[in-house]
Amino acid sequence: MTITSSAAGRSRPARTRIARTGAVLVTAALLPGTWAAVRAVNPSLAAAPITVTASADAYVQGDAPDTNYGAATELAARAASALKAAAVSYLKFTVSGLSGAPSSVQLQLYSYASSSTGVQVFTAPSTWTESGITWNTAPAVGSTMVANLPNIAVGSWAAADVSSAVTGNGTYTLVLTTTSTLSKKLASREVVATPPRLVITEAAPGAVAATSGSGQAAPVGTAFAAPLSATVTDGSGAPVPNTPVTFTAPSSGASATFAGGSGGSGAATVNTDAAGVAQSPALTANAVAGSYQVTATASGSAGSAGFGLTNGSAPTATATPTPTTTTYSVKVAADASVRSDLPDSNFGADYVLGSEAGSASTPTINSYLRFPVTGLSGTVSSATLQVYTYATSSLGLVVSAAPGAWTESGLTFTTAPPIGAVVGKGPNIVVNTWASIDVTPAVTGSGTVELAVTTTRTGNNKFAARESAATPPTLVITTTTATPSPTPTPSTTPTASTTPTPSTTPTPTPTEPPGGGIAATGGSGQSALAGTTFAAPLAATVTTSNGVPVSGAAVTFAAPATGPTGSFPGGAGTITVSTDAVGVAVSPPFTAGPAAGSYPVTATTGSTTQTAAFTLTNTDPTIVATGDIACTAGSTPTSTSCAQVATSEVALSLHPDAVLPLGDNQYDLGALSAFQAVYDPSWGRLSQISRPIPGNHEYGYIGTAIQPTGGAGYFSYFGDRSHPLQPGCTSQCTSWYSWDIGSWHMIALDSQCGVVGGCNPGNPQYQWLLADLNATTKRCVLAYWHIPLFSSSQDHQPDMQSIYQLLYTKGADVVLSAHAHFYERFGPQDAAGNADPTKGISELIVGSGGKSFFSIRATASANSVARIPNTFGVLRMTLSDGGYGWNFVPVNAGGGTDSGSASCH
Repeated sequence: MTITSSAAGRSRPARTRIARTGAVLVTAALLPGTWAAVRAVNPSLAAAPITVTASADAYVQGDAPDTNYGAATELAARAASALKAAAVSYLKFTVSGLSGAPSSVQLQLYSYASSSTGVQVFTAPSTWTESGITWNTAPAVGSTMVANLPNIAVGSWAAADVSSAVTGNGTYTLVLTTTSTLSKKLASREVVATPPRLVITEAAPGAVAATSGSGQAAPVGTAFAAPLSATVTDGSGAPVPNTPVTFTAPSSGASATFAGGSGGSGAATVNTDAAGVAQSPALTANAVAGSYQVTATASGSAGSAGFGLTNGSAPTATATPTPTTTTYSVKVAADASVRSDLPDSNFGADYVLGSEAGSASTPTINSYLRFPVTGLSGTVSSATLQVYTYATSSLGLVVSAAPGAWTESGLTFTTAPPIGAVVGKGPNIVVNTWASIDVTPAVTGSGTVELAVTTTRTGNNKFAARESAATPPTLVITTTTATPSPTPTPSTTPTASTTPTPSTTPTPTPTEPPGGGIAATGGSGQSALAGTTFAAPLAATVTTSNGVPVSGAAVTFAAPATGPTGSFPGGAGTITVSTDAVGVAVSPPFTAGPAAGSYPVTATTGSTTQTAAFTLTNTDPTIVATGDIACTAGSTPTSTSCAQVATSEVALSLHPDAVLPLGDNQYDLGALSAFQAVYDPSWGRLSQISRPIPGNHEYGYIGTAIQPTGGAGYFSYFGDRSHPLQPGCTSQCTSWYSWDIGSWHMIALDSQCGVVGGCNPGNPQYQWLLADLNATTKRCVLAYWHIPLFSSSQDHQPDMQSIYQLLYTKGADVVLSAHAHFYERFGPQDAAGNADPTKGISELIVGSGGKSFFSIRATASANSVARIPNTFGVLRMTLSDGGYGWNFVPVNAGGGTDSGSASCH
């Protein structure tokens, strides 16, 4: 909230060419370390920069409206004054030869003057020529600033990011202006040594990696037990959903065909799912025995992924029986990380392992793993290290042999054994997923396997340790025997799965005994938000003892009855599905339950005593909330104002599931053009997951300077998600609504009571809220509106007291507000402000979204338990089943914070 005179809210018509640039977006070039830093490219992930010099440049001057300065050796920028006319410079760049969108574009200018004001960069049409442009013929300057170059120094280069304007091949015009009446002089392209230039860095190409299914064998003419899975990531290592992946088998010799069409096909194209994973159709070995590669390629990605497969000889009455393939799953028996900056410290009890390349600013972190491999039968055909990652990186992990005498509780950087030959590499790891790394050279038979995990990335690639019982590092080994072998005696129930599942012993167990088996072949290892459906169904494959698929077998999928669990359609905990022609049973969609955590879903069939297990994880939703966010267009960010870009960067870094803009989202009057110019490039990046509410500024109520707007800009910008009860409305809309996330009921309300018809019993919003609270079945309830009922400043009002009382009566838990430009938290209290630790509602004020700071009274209000003034930041909340946690996250390192947890009523 701000208080201004009515005149301050009005604008005058533009009188000159330069005045038309008055309403502009101030980008993060003004905020070092925020947006510009995020746009920086990791050199190891990008191609060499491309330099493009200006193909034309000239300045124009208001007191010489018909004069052309295209041949000048200087460019000029100056604001008009009583003594001198305005000057503006135009630069034209022709960009070609890019293979895709650039990851960064930097404008570099050589300055002949020093100035703290510097120059500002806008865009314009490229309908001008260097020899013909004048003040009168120059194209109109765009209204949105794309960069700012403050503090330019004489005899040096000035630079700013212009990625928002230069997006690929094409011709671009950039315009240089200034708010200073002193001339800014810059080298033109006529100065060959220092012309204006763009330095363009192309984004690294994406990649496709084989993540499961490689190393299998099947008798000729029979189906392979598991489909092939390939993961597609972009240049930064993030998964790429909904992109086509083509699996291709050899056209001659030993090969295979994919299900689909008449007689199958040697190629199949499948789109990736939400996690960037494409799973091939069922695959059948052809009539030729031998080993071969199936490749996977993805549109727009570099290289291809290879899957090694083997067709075994068909059994005959006199020939050697078909080779038997057995899979063993070995859990890590000991693991620990070591660090060069703490060379004598032991981290053997940590729940997280890591790998990081040492540099001038980062320590070297390596992890050591030990696997006791016993009871293998036959020849090792493949070995895969599977780790559950807590990081995303296109550089991934490097696995090497590292034999040595070490103990989990005694290993340090000083005592760690030397790292030997590389046995496998796993690029493109993705956060919260299993990474599979082929380490076949490390396993030749039974015995102890000791590995070191390193990386070339100067950032910590964290992954789960054995202390994380649901996701320990696991070695999956496949062996092949020339003749059927006796079943190795398992120490526990054998598990057929390529995805690690919890085990009570590290002793390897075969997943397919001679009597036939059932294996989890799809859907394991997924995570889903509580209350939402997992991206992929569960798939189990049933085979006979020689690997022939069993069709028509009844497979029962069963989820746990208590604790973290989920359900099939209709809330069922179990469901039975028959296998198809290739022995695969696919479950209906599976929905995560309310409790967070990992758990097994099992699949069983009557044709075997085996059980296939799928590890699934339910996650609690997180939200980010703040209000009083974006300054008016053209405002300059400072340490005490206009930090909307910085706060949005913090919000993006927290990866929330939903965002709550708490009103006064765009100053001063919430016009649609202002939302588009300032809010959209900052917090608008989170718009698709935002559930907003309006503030007084959106309605034009600014202290005594009332300019009613009906909220037209707010309702038009956010659209129906800001007024779902009145679709299509653009002014004076029904602004209250509710929605559910996880185990929580969320209620968006409007505190501008004079605009919405009152907030007392009998008024429309109150009556709707009463019906909504009576209808919800959720135990936990959070409501949010703009102007708080309580505050340790003058920035509150009693209008919402009846609403607060109704929420209190109905057992609501939390209220979020803004309006006061600071952070404050109140302990549980009733609508009169009386402390009530049993039934009271906790009110949190988060008016720290970026606009400016307000003062807090020296004497705090009753029940105020935390106050953080003069700090921009956001509130992050984790909404669990029956409780919540909160954490105020400041923009600046070392800024004030407040965190804790509480239970729902």
